[in-house]
Amino acid sequence: MKSIVLCADDFGMSAEVSDGILDLVENARLSAVSCMTSLPRWQSDAKRLKPFASSVAVGLHFNLTEFEHRIPLVKLMKQSMLNQLDLAWVREQFADQCDQFEKAWGAPPDFIDGHQHVHVFRGIRDVVLDEIQKRYPQSTPWVRQVNPSIYGHDARLKAIILGVMSKGFSAAASERAIPLSKNFAGLYSLSPDADFPSLIEQWFQNVADGCVIMCHPGRAKANALGLALTRQKELSYLSGSEFDTLMSNLSILLATKPSLTPATDQE
Repeated sequence: MKSIVLCADDFGMSAEVSDGILDLVENARLSAVSCMTSLPRWQSDAKRLKPFASSVAVGLHFNLTEFEHRIPLVKLMKQSMLNQLDLAWVREQFADQCDQFEKAWGAPPDFIDGHQHVHVFRGIRDVVLDEIQKRYPQSTPWVRQVNPSIYGHDARLKAIILGVMSKGFSAAASERAIPLSKNFAGLYSLSPDADFPSLIEQWFQNVADGCVIMCHPGRAKANALGLALTRQKELSYLSGSEFDTLMSNLSILLATKPSLTPATDQE
Protein backbone atom coordinates (compact mmCIF):
# COMPACT_ATOMS: atom_id res chain seq x y z
CA MET A 1 0.00 0.00 0.00
CA LYS A 2 1.37 3.41 -1.00
CA SER A 3 0.02 6.56 0.64
CA ILE A 4 -0.38 9.67 -1.50
CA VAL A 5 -1.60 13.15 -0.59
CA LEU A 6 -3.70 14.15 -3.60
CA CYS A 7 -4.23 17.89 -3.22
CA ALA A 8 -6.59 20.07 -5.26
CA ASP A 9 -5.30 23.62 -5.58
CA ASP A 10 -7.25 26.87 -6.06
CA PHE A 11 -10.32 26.23 -3.90
CA GLY A 12 -12.19 29.54 -3.71
CA MET A 13 -10.95 30.84 -7.06
CA SER A 14 -14.38 30.59 -8.72
CA ALA A 15 -17.72 28.85 -8.35
CA GLU A 16 -16.74 26.32 -11.00
CA VAL A 17 -13.43 25.43 -9.33
CA SER A 18 -14.91 25.17 -5.84
CA ASP A 19 -17.89 23.14 -7.03
CA GLY A 20 -15.67 20.67 -8.84
CA ILE A 21 -13.35 20.23 -5.86
CA LEU A 22 -16.30 19.71 -3.53
CA ASP A 23 -17.66 17.02 -5.87
CA LEU A 24 -14.39 15.13 -5.49
CA VAL A 25 -14.15 15.65 -1.74
CA GLU A 26 -17.67 14.32 -1.26
CA ASN A 27 -16.70 11.16 -3.15
CA ALA A 28 -13.37 10.65 -1.32
CA ARG A 29 -11.30 11.28 -4.46
CA LEU A 30 -9.05 13.89 -2.79
CA SER A 31 -7.20 13.99 0.52
CA ALA A 32 -6.20 17.68 0.65
CA VAL A 33 -7.60 21.01 -0.47
CA SER A 34 -5.57 24.22 -0.82
CA CYS A 35 -7.60 27.40 -0.37
CA MET A 36 -7.31 30.92 -1.81
CA THR A 37 -8.46 33.04 1.10
CA SER A 38 -7.72 36.40 -0.55
CA LEU A 39 -10.59 35.99 -3.02
CA PRO A 40 -14.25 36.93 -2.39
CA ARG A 41 -15.67 33.39 -2.44
CA TRP A 42 -13.57 32.04 0.40
CA GLN A 43 -15.90 32.87 3.30
CA SER A 44 -18.94 31.19 1.72
CA ASP A 45 -17.00 28.29 0.18
CA ALA A 46 -15.34 27.52 3.51
CA LYS A 47 -18.77 26.78 4.99
CA ARG A 48 -19.42 24.25 2.24
CA LEU A 49 -16.06 22.56 2.84
CA LYS A 50 -16.39 22.50 6.62
CA PRO A 51 -18.45 19.25 6.84
CA PHE A 52 -15.45 17.40 5.37
CA ALA A 53 -12.85 18.77 7.79
CA SER A 54 -12.20 15.33 9.26
CA SER A 55 -11.62 13.63 5.91
CA VAL A 56 -9.28 16.04 4.10
CA ALA A 57 -6.35 18.25 5.02
CA VAL A 58 -7.22 21.90 4.43
CA GLY A 59 -4.48 24.41 3.77
CA LEU A 60 -3.66 27.94 2.71
CA HIS A 61 -2.83 28.51 -0.96
CA PHE A 62 -0.82 31.72 -0.51
CA ASN A 63 -1.67 34.02 -3.37
CA LEU A 64 0.14 37.08 -4.69
CA THR A 65 -0.86 36.93 -8.36
CA GLU A 66 -4.67 36.54 -8.53
CA PHE A 67 -6.43 39.37 -6.68
CA GLU A 68 -7.08 43.10 -6.88
CA HIS A 69 -3.57 44.21 -5.88
CA ARG A 70 -1.77 41.28 -7.51
CA ILE A 71 1.65 41.30 -9.10
CA PRO A 72 1.87 39.39 -12.41
CA LEU A 73 3.87 36.19 -12.04
CA VAL A 74 6.74 37.09 -14.37
CA LYS A 75 7.20 40.46 -12.67
CA LEU A 76 7.12 38.80 -9.25
CA MET A 77 9.78 36.30 -10.33
CA LYS A 78 12.02 39.10 -11.61
CA GLN A 79 11.60 41.08 -8.38
CA SER A 80 12.49 37.96 -6.41
CA MET A 81 15.63 37.22 -8.39
CA LEU A 82 16.77 40.86 -8.25
CA ASN A 83 15.96 41.32 -4.53
CA GLN A 84 13.46 44.06 -5.40
CA LEU A 85 10.41 42.69 -3.56
CA ASP A 86 8.41 44.84 -1.19
CA LEU A 87 8.72 42.40 1.69
CA ALA A 88 6.49 44.48 3.95
CA TRP A 89 3.72 44.04 1.38
CA VAL A 90 4.38 40.31 1.16
CA ARG A 91 4.22 40.03 4.96
CA GLU A 92 0.98 42.01 5.04
CA GLN A 93 -0.59 39.77 2.41
CA PHE A 94 0.49 36.58 4.16
CA ALA A 95 -0.78 37.74 7.55
CA ASP A 96 -4.10 38.83 6.06
CA GLN A 97 -4.59 35.55 4.20
CA CYS A 98 -3.82 33.58 7.37
CA ASP A 99 -6.32 35.78 9.23
CA GLN A 100 -8.96 35.14 6.59
CA PHE A 101 -8.30 31.40 6.74
CA GLU A 102 -8.64 31.24 10.52
CA LYS A 103 -11.70 33.50 10.56
CA ALA A 104 -13.65 31.29 8.16
CA TRP A 105 -12.23 27.91 9.16
CA GLY A 106 -11.99 28.38 12.91
CA ALA A 107 -8.55 26.76 13.06
CA PRO A 108 -5.05 27.17 11.62
CA PRO A 109 -4.28 25.62 8.24
CA ASP A 110 -3.08 22.02 8.17
CA PHE A 111 -0.49 23.02 5.57
CA ILE A 112 0.70 25.98 3.52
CA ASP A 113 1.73 26.23 -0.11
CA GLY A 114 1.69 28.91 -2.78
CA HIS A 115 -0.39 29.71 -5.84
CA GLN A 116 2.03 29.35 -8.75
CA HIS A 117 4.52 28.20 -6.10
CA VAL A 118 5.31 31.74 -4.93
CA HIS A 119 6.05 30.54 -1.40
CA VAL A 120 9.41 29.09 -2.52
CA PHE A 121 10.65 32.26 -4.26
CA ARG A 122 13.66 34.02 -2.75
CA GLY A 123 12.56 36.75 -0.34
CA ILE A 124 8.97 35.53 -0.21
CA ARG A 125 10.11 32.25 1.35
CA ASP A 126 11.79 34.04 4.25
CA VAL A 127 8.67 36.05 5.01
CA VAL A 128 6.45 32.97 4.84
CA LEU A 129 8.72 30.75 6.94
CA ASP A 130 9.37 33.44 9.55
CA GLU A 131 5.68 34.22 9.88
CA ILE A 132 4.79 30.52 10.18
CA GLN A 133 7.36 30.21 12.96
CA LYS A 134 5.91 33.19 14.83
CA ARG A 135 2.25 32.50 14.20
CA TYR A 136 2.12 28.73 14.71
CA PRO A 137 4.83 27.84 17.25
CA GLN A 138 2.91 24.96 18.85
CA SER A 139 1.26 23.18 15.93
CA THR A 140 3.28 24.11 12.87
CA PRO A 141 1.60 23.48 9.50
CA TRP A 142 3.65 21.44 7.06
CA VAL A 143 4.76 23.33 3.96
CA ARG A 144 4.77 22.02 0.40
CA GLN A 145 8.16 21.26 -1.04
CA VAL A 146 8.47 22.09 -4.74
CA ASN A 147 11.08 19.81 -6.25
CA PRO A 148 9.55 18.45 -9.46
CA SER A 149 11.35 15.97 -11.64
CA ILE A 150 12.25 17.28 -15.10
CA TYR A 151 11.04 13.96 -16.51
CA GLY A 152 7.67 12.24 -16.71
CA HIS A 153 5.61 15.21 -17.92
CA ASP A 154 5.38 17.75 -20.72
CA ALA A 155 6.68 20.83 -18.89
CA ARG A 156 10.43 20.39 -18.60
CA LEU A 157 11.20 24.11 -18.91
CA LYS A 158 8.71 24.90 -16.14
CA ALA A 159 10.36 22.27 -13.93
CA ILE A 160 13.81 23.74 -14.56
CA ILE A 161 12.60 27.26 -13.75
CA LEU A 162 10.98 26.05 -10.54
CA GLY A 163 14.20 24.30 -9.63
CA VAL A 164 16.03 27.62 -9.94
CA MET A 165 13.36 29.61 -8.09
CA SER A 166 13.23 27.11 -5.21
CA LYS A 167 16.99 26.75 -4.75
CA GLY A 168 17.74 27.21 -1.04
CA PHE A 169 14.12 26.75 0.06
CA SER A 170 14.67 23.39 1.76
CA ALA A 171 17.66 24.71 3.70
CA ALA A 172 15.72 27.80 4.78
CA ALA A 173 12.90 25.65 6.15
CA SER A 174 15.34 23.29 7.85
CA GLU A 175 17.05 26.20 9.63
CA ARG A 176 13.70 27.08 11.16
CA ALA A 177 12.72 23.45 11.87
CA ILE A 178 9.61 23.86 9.71
CA PRO A 179 8.44 20.53 8.26
CA LEU A 180 8.35 20.19 4.48
CA SER A 181 6.70 17.49 2.43
CA LYS A 182 9.54 15.32 1.15
CA ASN A 183 8.35 14.69 -2.39
CA PHE A 184 6.23 16.53 -4.93
CA ALA A 185 4.58 15.72 -8.27
CA GLY A 186 1.70 16.90 -10.44
CA LEU A 187 3.58 19.39 -12.59
CA TYR A 188 2.62 19.42 -16.26
CA SER A 189 1.67 21.92 -18.96
CA LEU A 190 -2.00 22.13 -17.88
CA SER A 191 -2.84 21.99 -21.57
CA PRO A 192 -6.23 20.47 -22.46
CA ASP A 193 -4.32 18.24 -24.90
CA ALA A 194 -2.18 16.69 -22.16
CA ASP A 195 -2.91 13.07 -21.28
CA PHE A 196 -3.80 13.56 -17.62
CA PRO A 197 -4.85 9.93 -17.00
CA SER A 198 -1.47 8.67 -18.20
CA LEU A 199 0.36 11.31 -16.19
CA ILE A 200 -1.37 10.50 -12.92
CA GLU A 201 -0.88 6.77 -13.46
CA GLN A 202 2.82 7.38 -13.97
CA TRP A 203 3.05 9.56 -10.86
CA PHE A 204 1.24 7.01 -8.74
CA GLN A 205 3.57 4.27 -9.96
CA ASN A 206 6.84 6.17 -9.61
CA VAL A 207 6.64 8.58 -6.66
CA ALA A 208 7.78 7.65 -3.17
CA ASP A 209 5.38 6.76 -0.41
CA GLY A 210 4.00 9.90 1.25
CA CYS A 211 4.35 12.11 -1.83
CA VAL A 212 2.19 15.20 -2.40
CA ILE A 213 0.61 15.28 -5.86
CA MET A 214 -1.13 18.51 -6.83
CA CYS A 215 -4.08 18.69 -9.21
CA HIS A 216 -6.34 21.44 -10.56
CA PRO A 217 -9.88 20.11 -11.08
CA GLY A 218 -12.96 22.22 -11.65
CA ARG A 219 -16.22 22.33 -13.50
CA ALA A 220 -16.28 24.12 -16.82
CA LYS A 221 -18.92 26.18 -18.54
CA ALA A 222 -20.11 25.17 -21.99
CA ASN A 223 -17.54 25.71 -24.75
CA ALA A 224 -14.72 26.13 -22.24
CA LEU A 225 -11.19 26.47 -23.56
CA GLY A 226 -7.69 26.53 -22.13
CA LEU A 227 -7.20 25.98 -18.42
CA ALA A 228 -10.95 25.79 -17.76
CA LEU A 229 -11.18 22.82 -20.12
CA THR A 230 -8.13 21.25 -18.47
CA ARG A 231 -9.83 21.55 -15.09
CA GLN A 232 -12.95 19.82 -16.42
CA LYS A 233 -10.88 17.00 -17.89
CA GLU A 234 -9.12 16.48 -14.55
CA LEU A 235 -12.47 16.51 -12.75
CA SER A 236 -14.01 14.01 -15.15
CA TYR A 237 -11.14 11.58 -14.79
CA LEU A 238 -10.84 11.85 -11.01
CA SER A 239 -14.60 11.36 -10.69
CA GLY A 240 -14.72 8.26 -12.85
CA SER A 241 -14.41 4.53 -12.45
CA GLU A 242 -11.09 4.44 -14.31
CA PHE A 243 -9.44 6.41 -11.51
CA ASP A 244 -11.03 4.21 -8.89
CA THR A 245 -9.67 1.14 -10.68
CA LEU A 246 -6.21 2.72 -10.91
CA MET A 247 -6.08 3.31 -7.15
CA SER A 248 -7.21 -0.23 -6.48
CA ASN A 249 -4.77 -1.82 -8.92
CA LEU A 250 -1.81 0.14 -7.56
CA SER A 251 -2.91 -0.16 -3.89
CA ILE A 252 -3.03 3.62 -3.43
CA LEU A 253 -4.25 5.06 -0.14
CA LEU A 254 -5.18 8.75 -0.20
CA ALA A 255 -3.66 10.20 2.98
CA THR A 256 -4.07 13.59 4.64
CA LYS A 257 -0.42 13.85 5.78
CA PRO A 258 2.70 13.39 3.66
CA SER A 259 6.12 12.16 4.62
CA LEU A 260 7.86 15.16 6.16
CA THR A 261 11.37 16.51 6.43
CA PRO A 262 12.70 17.29 8.95
CA ALA A 263 10.92 14.43 10.73
CA THR A 264 8.51 15.73 13.35
CA ASP A 265 5.87 14.34 15.64
CA GLN A 266 3.32 15.45 13.03
CA GLU A 267 4.21 12.47 10.81
